[in-house]
Amino acid sequence: MPKAEDIIKTALAEVGTTEYPPNSNHVKYNNDYYGGWEVSGSDYPWCCAFVWWIFNQHKPCLIKKTARCTDLGDWFKNQGRFFQTPQTGDIVFFKFPTNNRWTNHVGIVTKISGSMIETIEGNTSISNQDNGGAVMQRKRYSNIVGYGRPAYDIVAPVQPIKYQRGIDVSAYQGMIDFEKVKAAGVSFVCMRSVKKDGTLDQYFERNLSECIKYRLDYSCYRYSYAMDQEQARAEAQSVIRILGRRKMMIWYDMEDKSQIPLGKTGIEKIAEAFAQTCRAAGFEVGIYCNLNWYQNYMSDIMKSKYRFWIARYGKNTGQLDEKYKPSGKNIFAWQYTSKGSVPGINGSVDLDVIL
Repeated sequence: MPKAEDIIKTALAEVGTTEYPPNSNHVKYNNDYYGGWEVSGSDYPWCCAFVWWIFNQHKPCLIKKTARCTDLGDWFKNQGRFFQTPQTGDIVFFKFPTNNRWTNHVGIVTKISGSMIETIEGNTSISNQDNGGAVMQRKRYSNIVGYGRPAYDIVAPVQPIKYQRGIDVSAYQGMIDFEKVKAAGVSFVCMRSVKKDGTLDQYFERNLSECIKYRLDYSCYRYSYAMDQEQARAEAQSVIRILGRRKMMIWYDMEDKSQIPLGKTGIEKIAEAFAQTCRAAGFEVGIYCNLNWYQNYMSDIMKSKYRFWIARYGKNTGQLDEKYKPSGKNIFAWQYTSKGSVPGINGSVDLDVIL
């Protein structure tokens, strides 16, 4: 049975391989996958074919044969082997804004350093996130949607995990024991970054350091009170200032009743101003809102451009009730209760799952 170090050693030996001629997708990984050098052009990107080729050098091949990132990611999910916290040897799945698929680039994790991972990727370059024409070692800290874990050392079948569990927290949760939180099965945390006045949430720095310490996936959020684009840009800058060079997903919490009179067009302009400011600083942005806002105040343009984190509580019993699961375009996560209970947290906490 191949080991993670075997896969990484094989991948390292391929670093430096490039397309020939440049920008052609002519590369040996596509040749082996499709069976001929006539394969070329924009219809044949090869980041996933590269990953398959690496694994196919070892028998048994531990992953599905596919050249589509989405197919490979769905296969891992169906196997119950898709996670939010990385291990070396994992296949990392990225989402860059090049199309609407839930993932559009992959690589192999070689090292983990806090919130950053080191990878070997095919069809990449220093100047491009994906489709860059070379096999390279990269350092990544954002645009990551999850990790597929090949069964390197598994002999018994793994029971599928239906949902990855998470929490979102602020100073209201006080001093959290993250060791207990992780032991309870929580894999991701969304933290309030700043308060209404733009000052730092008093527990943000500690929450972030504890997430890194216990290798919990993390992101942050900013509640919006903006009534115009200038105020939205100021809200973005308040988050950017406290994050500095620490890259993570920023969720823009849009649900304040004061914004409702602005209508879909006004709300879209605010979201765009916030997102453009954050993206210019190197941050990815998603939208958090409740289901009523998603259905009635978010434009179709927004639903096509952003990932959404939807709050829908139903009877709000603290338990997940499938009949209240939200559906719609680009819904990434579901906050299913505000009355959850998790070891390590005193009092109630919002509970979430990735869909």
